[in-house]
Amino acid sequence: MQKPFAGDHSLLKSINLTSLLDLIRRKAPISRAELAKSTRLTRATVSTLVEELIARHLVVETGTGESSGGRRPTMLEINRNAGYIAGVDLRAKDLLVLAVNLQGEPVLKRTEEYERPQDEEHTRKQLTALIGEIRNELPLSPLGLCGVGVGIHGFVGHPGGEILFVPHFGWKRLAWKEALEKEWRVPVWIDNEANLAALGELESGAAADCSDMLYVSVGAGIGGGLILDRNIFRGSHGYAGEIGHTTIERGGRLCTCGNRGCWEMYASEKALAESLGLRYKPGVTAEVTRRLQEGDAEAREAIRDIGGSLAVGIGNLINTFNPQMVVLGNAIAFYRSWLEEVMASSMRSRFPFRSGEAVEIRYSELGEEACARGAAFMGIREMMKRV
Repeated sequence: MQKPFAGDHSLLKSINLTSLLDLIRRKAPISRAELAKSTRLTRATVSTLVEELIARHLVVETGTGESSGGRRPTMLEINRNAGYIAGVDLRAKDLLVLAVNLQGEPVLKRTEEYERPQDEEHTRKQLTALIGEIRNELPLSPLGLCGVGVGIHGFVGHPGGEILFVPHFGWKRLAWKEALEKEWRVPVWIDNEANLAALGELESGAAADCSDMLYVSVGAGIGGGLILDRNIFRGSHGYAGEIGHTTIERGGRLCTCGNRGCWEMYASEKALAESLGLRYKPGVTAEVTRRLQEGDAEAREAIRDIGGSLAVGIGNLINTFNPQMVVLGNAIAFYRSWLEEVMASSMRSRFPFRSGEAVEIRYSELGEEACARGAAFMGIREMMKRV
Protein backbone atom coordinates (compact mmCIF):
# COMPACT_ATOMS: atom_id res chain seq x y z
CA MET A 1 0.00 0.00 0.00
CA GLN A 2 1.37 3.42 -1.01
CA LYS A 3 2.15 5.76 1.89
CA PRO A 4 0.33 9.12 1.86
CA PHE A 5 2.37 12.20 1.06
CA ALA A 6 3.42 14.22 4.08
CA GLY A 7 1.56 17.23 2.76
CA ASP A 8 -1.73 15.38 2.20
CA HIS A 9 -3.37 16.42 5.48
CA SER A 10 -2.51 20.11 5.20
CA LEU A 11 -3.51 20.17 1.53
CA LEU A 12 -6.85 18.52 2.27
CA LYS A 13 -7.47 20.94 5.12
CA SER A 14 -6.73 23.92 2.85
CA ILE A 15 -9.12 22.57 0.19
CA ASN A 16 -11.86 22.10 2.77
CA LEU A 17 -11.36 25.59 4.22
CA THR A 18 -11.56 27.06 0.73
CA SER A 19 -14.75 25.13 -0.03
CA LEU A 20 -16.38 26.31 3.19
CA LEU A 21 -15.40 29.94 2.57
CA ASP A 22 -16.78 29.83 -0.96
CA LEU A 23 -20.09 28.40 0.26
CA ILE A 24 -20.36 30.90 3.09
CA ARG A 25 -19.60 33.79 0.72
CA ARG A 26 -22.19 32.71 -1.86
CA LYS A 27 -24.92 31.24 0.34
CA ALA A 28 -24.78 33.31 3.55
CA PRO A 29 -26.34 33.28 6.00
CA ILE A 30 -25.71 29.54 6.27
CA SER A 31 -25.50 27.13 9.20
CA ARG A 32 -22.83 24.59 10.07
CA ALA A 33 -25.34 21.80 9.37
CA GLU A 34 -26.01 23.17 5.87
CA LEU A 35 -22.27 23.41 5.24
CA ALA A 36 -21.80 19.79 6.29
CA LYS A 37 -24.64 18.68 4.00
CA SER A 38 -23.28 20.64 1.00
CA THR A 39 -19.65 19.54 1.42
CA ARG A 40 -20.34 16.00 2.76
CA LEU A 41 -17.90 16.68 5.58
CA THR A 42 -18.77 15.53 9.09
CA ARG A 43 -20.38 18.08 11.38
CA ALA A 44 -17.40 17.77 13.73
CA THR A 45 -14.96 18.57 10.90
CA VAL A 46 -17.07 21.52 9.76
CA SER A 47 -17.27 22.90 13.29
CA THR A 48 -13.49 22.63 13.76
CA LEU A 49 -12.78 24.36 10.44
CA VAL A 50 -15.38 27.07 11.05
CA GLU A 51 -13.84 27.85 14.44
CA GLU A 52 -10.47 28.32 12.71
CA LEU A 53 -12.02 30.66 10.13
CA ILE A 54 -13.63 32.66 12.94
CA ALA A 55 -10.30 32.88 14.79
CA ARG A 56 -8.67 34.16 11.59
CA HIS A 57 -11.33 36.92 11.29
CA LEU A 58 -12.68 35.55 8.00
CA VAL A 59 -16.08 34.36 9.24
CA VAL A 60 -18.54 35.66 11.84
CA GLU A 61 -21.64 34.31 13.52
CA THR A 62 -24.66 36.49 12.73
CA GLY A 63 -27.57 35.22 14.78
CA THR A 64 -29.90 32.23 14.60
CA GLY A 65 -31.83 30.67 11.78
CA GLU A 66 -35.11 28.77 11.55
CA SER A 67 -35.33 25.49 13.46
CA SER A 68 -35.95 22.26 11.54
CA GLY A 69 -36.99 20.41 14.67
CA GLY A 70 -34.15 20.88 17.12
CA ARG A 71 -32.26 23.90 18.39
CA ARG A 72 -32.22 26.95 16.19
CA PRO A 73 -28.91 26.96 14.25
CA THR A 74 -26.28 29.69 14.51
CA MET A 75 -25.82 31.30 11.11
CA LEU A 76 -22.51 32.24 9.48
CA GLU A 77 -21.33 34.76 6.94
CA ILE A 78 -18.07 36.27 5.70
CA ASN A 79 -16.65 38.88 8.07
CA ARG A 80 -17.06 41.60 5.47
CA ASN A 81 -15.12 44.29 7.30
CA ALA A 82 -12.19 42.10 8.35
CA GLY A 83 -10.14 43.42 5.42
CA TYR A 84 -10.25 44.99 1.98
CA ILE A 85 -9.28 44.31 -1.63
CA ALA A 86 -8.45 47.00 -4.19
CA GLY A 87 -9.56 46.60 -7.82
CA VAL A 88 -7.75 48.69 -10.46
CA ASP A 89 -8.83 49.51 -14.02
CA LEU A 90 -5.98 50.97 -16.12
CA ARG A 91 -8.24 52.77 -18.58
CA ALA A 92 -7.17 54.66 -21.68
CA LYS A 93 -7.33 58.12 -20.08
CA ASP A 94 -7.21 57.55 -16.32
CA LEU A 95 -6.80 55.13 -13.43
CA LEU A 96 -9.88 53.88 -11.61
CA VAL A 97 -9.36 52.25 -8.20
CA LEU A 98 -12.20 50.70 -6.23
CA ALA A 99 -11.62 49.35 -2.72
CA VAL A 100 -14.17 46.79 -1.53
CA ASN A 101 -14.75 44.79 1.64
CA LEU A 102 -14.54 40.99 1.68
CA GLN A 103 -18.12 40.71 0.40
CA GLY A 104 -17.28 42.88 -2.61
CA GLU A 105 -19.17 45.94 -1.38
CA PRO A 106 -17.49 49.23 -2.44
CA VAL A 107 -15.84 51.23 0.32
CA LEU A 108 -13.67 53.80 -1.53
CA LYS A 109 -13.46 54.94 -5.14
CA ARG A 110 -10.79 57.10 -6.73
CA THR A 111 -9.99 58.19 -10.28
CA GLU A 112 -6.78 59.90 -11.30
CA GLU A 113 -5.53 61.08 -14.68
CA TYR A 114 -2.22 59.71 -15.90
CA GLU A 115 0.76 61.96 -15.48
CA ARG A 116 2.89 60.35 -18.20
CA PRO A 117 0.90 57.42 -19.67
CA GLN A 118 3.52 56.39 -22.24
CA ASP A 119 6.09 55.95 -19.46
CA GLU A 120 5.18 52.61 -17.92
CA GLU A 121 7.58 52.90 -15.01
CA HIS A 122 6.24 56.34 -14.05
CA THR A 123 2.66 55.04 -14.34
CA ARG A 124 3.49 52.07 -12.13
CA LYS A 125 4.91 54.44 -9.52
CA GLN A 126 1.82 56.64 -9.82
CA LEU A 127 -0.40 53.61 -9.22
CA THR A 128 1.79 52.53 -6.29
CA ALA A 129 1.38 55.94 -4.66
CA LEU A 130 -2.39 55.98 -5.25
CA ILE A 131 -2.86 52.56 -3.65
CA GLY A 132 -0.75 53.79 -0.72
CA GLU A 133 -3.08 56.76 -0.23
CA ILE A 134 -6.18 54.55 -0.40
CA ARG A 135 -4.63 52.09 2.04
CA ASN A 136 -4.22 54.90 4.56
CA GLU A 137 -7.86 55.97 4.09
CA LEU A 138 -9.39 52.50 4.62
CA PRO A 139 -11.30 51.93 7.86
CA LEU A 140 -9.39 50.08 10.57
CA SER A 141 -9.70 46.31 10.26
CA PRO A 142 -7.96 43.16 11.53
CA LEU A 143 -6.49 42.24 8.12
CA GLY A 144 -6.12 45.62 6.41
CA LEU A 145 -5.43 45.61 2.65
CA CYS A 146 -5.36 41.94 1.64
CA GLY A 147 -4.57 42.20 -2.07
CA VAL A 148 -4.88 44.15 -5.31
CA GLY A 149 -6.39 43.07 -8.65
CA VAL A 150 -5.34 44.97 -11.78
CA GLY A 151 -7.25 45.11 -15.07
CA ILE A 152 -5.28 45.67 -18.30
CA HIS A 153 -6.83 46.77 -21.61
CA GLY A 154 -4.57 44.50 -23.58
CA PHE A 155 -2.90 41.10 -23.61
CA VAL A 156 -2.00 39.40 -20.33
CA GLY A 157 -0.14 36.09 -20.10
CA HIS A 158 -1.52 33.32 -17.91
CA PRO A 159 -0.39 31.96 -15.57
CA GLY A 160 1.98 34.58 -14.22
CA GLY A 161 0.13 37.78 -15.11
CA GLU A 162 2.82 39.20 -17.42
CA ILE A 163 1.57 42.29 -19.27
CA LEU A 164 2.33 41.35 -22.88
CA PHE A 165 0.97 44.32 -24.82
CA VAL A 166 -1.19 47.38 -24.06
CA PRO A 167 -2.22 49.05 -27.36
CA HIS A 168 -3.27 52.36 -25.69
CA PHE A 169 0.27 53.04 -24.51
CA GLY A 170 2.48 50.73 -26.55
CA TRP A 171 3.66 48.89 -23.43
CA LYS A 172 5.20 45.46 -24.04
CA ARG A 173 6.47 42.63 -21.84
CA LEU A 174 6.08 44.12 -18.36
CA ALA A 175 6.57 42.12 -15.13
CA TRP A 176 4.49 44.41 -12.92
CA LYS A 177 3.21 41.70 -10.62
CA GLU A 178 6.52 41.11 -8.86
CA ALA A 179 7.32 44.81 -8.62
CA LEU A 180 3.91 45.73 -7.19
CA GLU A 181 3.93 42.88 -4.68
CA LYS A 182 7.30 44.07 -3.45
CA GLU A 183 5.99 47.63 -3.08
CA TRP A 184 2.65 46.81 -1.41
CA ARG A 185 3.61 43.57 0.39
CA VAL A 186 0.31 41.97 -0.57
CA PRO A 187 -0.63 39.55 -3.37
CA VAL A 188 -1.29 41.14 -6.78
CA TRP A 189 -3.36 39.58 -9.58
CA ILE A 190 -3.32 40.93 -13.15
CA ASP A 191 -5.80 40.04 -15.91
CA ASN A 192 -7.44 41.33 -19.05
CA GLU A 193 -10.16 44.00 -18.68
CA ALA A 194 -12.93 42.02 -20.39
CA ASN A 195 -12.23 38.92 -18.27
CA LEU A 196 -12.49 40.98 -15.10
CA ALA A 197 -15.59 42.87 -16.24
CA ALA A 198 -17.22 39.51 -16.96
CA LEU A 199 -16.37 38.37 -13.43
CA GLY A 200 -17.73 41.62 -11.99
CA GLU A 201 -21.06 41.22 -13.80
CA LEU A 202 -21.22 37.58 -12.69
CA GLU A 203 -20.58 38.35 -9.03
CA SER A 204 -22.68 41.48 -8.58
CA GLY A 205 -24.10 42.70 -11.87
CA ALA A 206 -26.27 41.73 -14.82
CA ALA A 207 -25.25 38.04 -14.79
CA ALA A 208 -25.54 37.39 -11.06
CA ASP A 209 -27.99 34.54 -11.71
CA CYS A 210 -25.71 32.74 -14.22
CA SER A 211 -22.94 30.18 -14.17
CA ASP A 212 -22.01 30.39 -17.87
CA MET A 213 -21.99 33.74 -19.64
CA LEU A 214 -20.19 35.84 -22.22
CA TYR A 215 -19.28 39.48 -21.62
CA VAL A 216 -18.69 41.56 -24.76
CA SER A 217 -16.76 44.78 -24.17
CA VAL A 218 -17.35 47.28 -27.00
CA GLY A 219 -15.38 50.51 -27.09
CA ALA A 220 -12.39 51.42 -29.25
CA GLY A 221 -12.25 47.72 -30.07
CA ILE A 222 -14.13 44.61 -29.02
CA GLY A 223 -13.00 42.15 -26.35
CA GLY A 224 -14.67 39.23 -24.70
CA GLY A 225 -14.72 37.61 -21.28
CA LEU A 226 -16.03 34.06 -21.12
CA ILE A 227 -17.27 32.56 -17.84
CA LEU A 228 -17.68 28.78 -17.67
CA ASP A 229 -18.99 27.18 -14.47
CA ARG A 230 -18.48 30.53 -12.69
CA ASN A 231 -14.79 30.72 -13.63
CA ILE A 232 -12.91 32.78 -16.21
CA PHE A 233 -11.89 30.82 -19.30
CA ARG A 234 -8.52 32.16 -20.50
CA GLY A 235 -7.33 29.53 -22.97
CA SER A 236 -3.94 27.81 -22.87
CA HIS A 237 -1.86 31.01 -22.66
CA GLY A 238 -4.38 33.61 -21.48
CA TYR A 239 -5.36 35.08 -24.86
CA ALA A 240 -8.93 33.75 -25.08
CA GLY A 241 -11.50 36.47 -25.69
CA GLU A 242 -9.87 38.42 -28.53
CA ILE A 243 -13.19 38.22 -30.33
CA GLY A 244 -12.87 41.62 -31.98
CA HIS A 245 -10.35 40.09 -34.36
CA THR A 246 -12.59 37.33 -35.61
CA THR A 247 -13.35 37.86 -39.31
CA ILE A 248 -16.87 38.71 -40.41
CA GLU A 249 -16.01 39.94 -43.94
CA ARG A 250 -13.41 38.19 -46.03
CA GLY A 251 -11.12 40.77 -47.61
CA GLY A 252 -12.89 43.57 -45.76
CA ARG A 253 -11.57 46.69 -44.03
CA LEU A 254 -7.93 46.68 -42.97
CA CYS A 255 -7.58 46.30 -39.20
CA THR A 256 -4.70 47.58 -37.06
CA CYS A 257 -3.86 43.94 -36.28
CA GLY A 258 -2.98 43.39 -39.96
CA ASN A 259 -6.02 41.27 -40.82
CA ARG A 260 -8.91 42.37 -42.99
CA GLY A 261 -12.59 42.22 -42.09
CA CYS A 262 -12.20 42.04 -38.28
CA TRP A 263 -15.46 42.32 -36.36
CA GLU A 264 -14.38 45.43 -34.45
CA MET A 265 -13.90 47.32 -37.72
CA TYR A 266 -17.69 47.13 -38.18
CA ALA A 267 -19.22 46.93 -34.70
CA SER A 268 -17.10 48.97 -32.24
CA GLU A 269 -17.82 52.46 -30.96
CA LYS A 270 -14.76 53.59 -32.89
CA ALA A 271 -16.33 52.23 -36.08
CA LEU A 272 -19.55 54.08 -35.21
CA ALA A 273 -17.71 57.37 -34.69
CA GLU A 274 -15.67 57.04 -37.86
CA SER A 275 -18.78 56.28 -39.93
CA LEU A 276 -20.03 59.71 -38.80
CA GLY A 277 -16.76 61.43 -39.70
CA LEU A 278 -15.80 61.87 -36.04
CA ARG A 279 -12.34 61.36 -34.57
CA TYR A 280 -12.38 58.72 -31.84
CA LYS A 281 -11.40 60.58 -28.68
CA PRO A 282 -12.79 61.37 -25.20
CA GLY A 283 -16.20 62.98 -25.55
CA VAL A 284 -17.18 61.13 -28.71
CA THR A 285 -19.85 59.13 -26.86
CA ALA A 286 -21.57 62.32 -25.74
CA GLU A 287 -21.42 63.74 -29.27
CA VAL A 288 -22.91 60.64 -30.90
CA THR A 289 -25.66 60.24 -28.27
CA ARG A 290 -26.55 63.93 -28.66
CA ARG A 291 -27.02 63.44 -32.40
CA LEU A 292 -29.09 60.31 -31.82
CA GLN A 293 -31.31 62.10 -29.29
CA GLU A 294 -31.88 64.92 -31.77
CA GLY A 295 -33.02 62.41 -34.39
CA ASP A 296 -30.05 62.93 -36.73
CA ALA A 297 -30.77 60.66 -39.74
CA GLU A 298 -27.10 59.91 -40.42
CA ALA A 299 -26.52 58.89 -36.78
CA ARG A 300 -29.66 56.72 -36.73
CA GLU A 301 -28.51 54.94 -39.89
CA ALA A 302 -25.03 54.45 -38.45
CA ILE A 303 -26.35 52.91 -35.23
CA ARG A 304 -28.51 50.53 -37.27
CA ASP A 305 -25.43 49.37 -39.18
CA ILE A 306 -23.47 48.92 -35.96
CA GLY A 307 -26.35 47.01 -34.35
CA GLY A 308 -26.60 44.69 -37.33
CA SER A 309 -22.88 43.97 -37.26
CA LEU A 310 -22.97 43.40 -33.50
CA ALA A 311 -25.80 40.93 -33.96
CA VAL A 312 -23.82 38.95 -36.55
CA GLY A 313 -20.82 38.57 -34.25
CA ILE A 314 -22.86 37.85 -31.15
CA GLY A 315 -24.90 35.26 -33.03
CA ASN A 316 -21.68 33.53 -34.08
CA LEU A 317 -20.48 33.52 -30.45
CA ILE A 318 -23.78 32.12 -29.22
CA ASN A 319 -23.54 29.33 -31.79
CA THR A 320 -19.98 28.60 -30.65
CA PHE A 321 -20.35 28.76 -26.86
CA ASN A 322 -24.10 28.47 -26.16
CA PRO A 323 -23.90 30.63 -22.99
CA GLN A 324 -26.83 31.25 -20.67
CA MET A 325 -26.49 34.97 -21.28
CA VAL A 326 -24.55 37.63 -23.18
CA VAL A 327 -23.80 40.91 -21.39
CA LEU A 328 -22.84 43.98 -23.44
CA GLY A 329 -20.64 46.49 -21.65
CA ASN A 330 -18.14 49.33 -21.94
CA ALA A 331 -19.09 52.32 -24.14
CA ILE A 332 -21.72 50.44 -26.15
CA ALA A 333 -24.01 50.32 -23.10
CA PHE A 334 -24.67 54.06 -23.57
CA TYR A 335 -26.47 53.27 -26.86
CA ARG A 336 -28.80 50.66 -25.40
CA SER A 337 -32.07 52.41 -26.22
CA TRP A 338 -31.12 52.69 -29.92
CA LEU A 339 -29.58 49.23 -30.23
CA GLU A 340 -32.03 46.88 -28.53
CA GLU A 341 -34.68 46.62 -31.22
CA VAL A 342 -32.15 46.77 -34.08
CA MET A 343 -30.18 43.86 -32.64
CA ALA A 344 -33.26 41.84 -31.69
CA SER A 345 -34.62 42.18 -35.24
CA SER A 346 -31.29 41.20 -36.76
CA MET A 347 -30.95 38.19 -34.46
CA ARG A 348 -34.47 37.01 -35.32
CA SER A 349 -33.85 37.23 -39.04
CA ARG A 350 -30.41 35.59 -38.99
CA PHE A 351 -31.02 32.91 -36.39
CA PRO A 352 -34.75 32.02 -36.63
CA PHE A 353 -34.17 28.40 -35.52
CA ARG A 354 -33.24 29.64 -32.05
CA SER A 355 -36.47 31.54 -31.32
CA GLY A 356 -37.66 29.06 -28.69
CA GLU A 357 -34.28 28.84 -26.96
CA ALA A 358 -33.07 32.41 -27.25
CA VAL A 359 -30.02 33.44 -25.28
CA GLU A 360 -30.82 36.55 -23.28
CA ILE A 361 -28.80 39.66 -24.12
CA ARG A 362 -28.42 42.12 -21.27
CA TYR A 363 -26.48 45.34 -20.78
CA SER A 364 -23.92 45.96 -18.06
CA GLU A 365 -25.28 46.96 -14.65
CA LEU A 366 -21.88 48.00 -13.30
CA GLY A 367 -21.01 50.52 -16.01
CA GLU A 368 -17.56 52.02 -15.71
CA GLU A 369 -16.89 50.04 -12.52
CA ALA A 370 -17.25 46.59 -14.13
CA CYS A 371 -13.54 45.92 -14.60
CA ALA A 372 -12.43 47.33 -11.23
CA ARG A 373 -15.22 45.44 -9.45
CA GLY A 374 -14.20 42.24 -11.21
CA ALA A 375 -10.54 42.84 -10.31
CA ALA A 376 -11.56 43.14 -6.67
CA PHE A 377 -13.68 39.98 -6.83
CA MET A 378 -10.78 38.12 -8.39
CA GLY A 379 -8.71 39.23 -5.40
CA ILE A 380 -11.38 37.99 -2.99
CA ARG A 381 -11.55 34.63 -4.76
CA GLU A 382 -7.78 34.19 -4.84
CA MET A 383 -7.39 35.30 -1.23
CA MET A 384 -9.88 32.67 -0.12
CA LYS A 385 -7.98 29.95 -1.99
CA ARG A 386 -4.93 30.68 0.12
CA VAL A 387 -6.33 29.97 3.56
